[in-house]
Amino acid sequence: MFGLEGPEKNATHEPGRGILLETLTDGADFHSSATRPVFAGQSFFGPAEAPGISFQSMKYSYIGRAALKQLFSGFRLPYMVMFETTLMCNMFCEYCIFGEEGKFNDLQSRATRDRIFRRIDEFCEMGIFALSFSGGEPLLNPSTCDYIAYAADKGMWTSMPTNGLLIRKYADGVARLDMLEVSIDSLDEKRFAKRRGIDGLPKILDNLEFVLRKRKPFTTQINAAVNLENLNDLSDLAEFCRQRNLVLHPEAVHNVMRQGELLPDSELHGAEIDQVERTLRELRHAYPRNVRFYTHYYDFYRNGGFGPKFPCRHPSKLISMKPEGSIHLPCAFATLYQSQLPLHEILASDEARAIIAQEATLWDFCKGCKIGCPYEVSAFTNSPMLAAETGLNFLRVK
Repeated sequence: MFGLEGPEKNATHEPGRGILLETLTDGADFHSSATRPVFAGQSFFGPAEAPGISFQSMKYSYIGRAALKQLFSGFRLPYMVMFETTLMCNMFCEYCIFGEEGKFNDLQSRATRDRIFRRIDEFCEMGIFALSFSGGEPLLNPSTCDYIAYAADKGMWTSMPTNGLLIRKYADGVARLDMLEVSIDSLDEKRFAKRRGIDGLPKILDNLEFVLRKRKPFTTQINAAVNLENLNDLSDLAEFCRQRNLVLHPEAVHNVMRQGELLPDSELHGAEIDQVERTLRELRHAYPRNVRFYTHYYDFYRNGGFGPKFPCRHPSKLISMKPEGSIHLPCAFATLYQSQLPLHEILASDEARAIIAQEATLWDFCKGCKIGCPYEVSAFTNSPMLAAETGLNFLRVK
């Protein structure tokens, strides 16, 4: 029906895109556990719990050890890794460049599985708390679920944003995530198709209902990119989330670019920002358990994003790893330095130290950036009190 996966993949042939859609969504399962360490009692997607040992206790133990490493370092270590498992995507969102056909084909350059497992070991040895599996569409790399399981087995907090087209195929794998984030801007099929470039909403909703059987309440998040076009659709999304014990995380549409890449301006301006923020506050009041967002983010957005008063801390706090396993600085969106060296050697290098020393002053390509992941890690460094306040607000603790 949608030309997205399995036997129906030949049904959709958009001009200039048909071959790509078939390639990116082939129903064949290419998983192999040949290079992943397998221990006694371990299933393909992770270990069976030993008597008296739970995944939760393993996670608490790991986070405790990581916190001590952070404390002893004076909190100079990175908090999180964003691993782009692939830059390829099977959607064509109007505010994103990843859907451009063939532009980000990394099938031949991806790292071996063993290489990524070693990288995850490095992250754990350093005491990094969280690993986010990103893209492109991360599940277009068929090894992604094995990487999720490996990180989860070690106790890292794991998350993954996805467009949802492949989550049913990899349901057992995504069940291991601490937070599964599915991007749905609207439940209106026509509006969804216009914004996302593909008529895939019914497929995604069907996939989501299947996956939710394997997940606990409030561990699945609906990410909604918000502007005036879909603002009035959010109440239906919030009710959808309430009925299923999901989190709704609405975030204002912002420009996402790569170094040297430009898209038409899709951001909010002036009174549009005020209108979106006001609507989100009202929605959160109506759905306090489900609707979550950082209130300070809209002041940050209104003030032009990263700047001298609120610099980006991506270089020092959020590690960017590309599909081939290389570490890129200063961030996932622009590269001044990249290396395949072990992470501790990279961070000790003169090149990395020089970049991190400059992060508070920004580069030209930083100005105006409002991307959410760098904002979150920057808040913890720029203003710990603000980070605590907005974090509690996000979690609806206060």
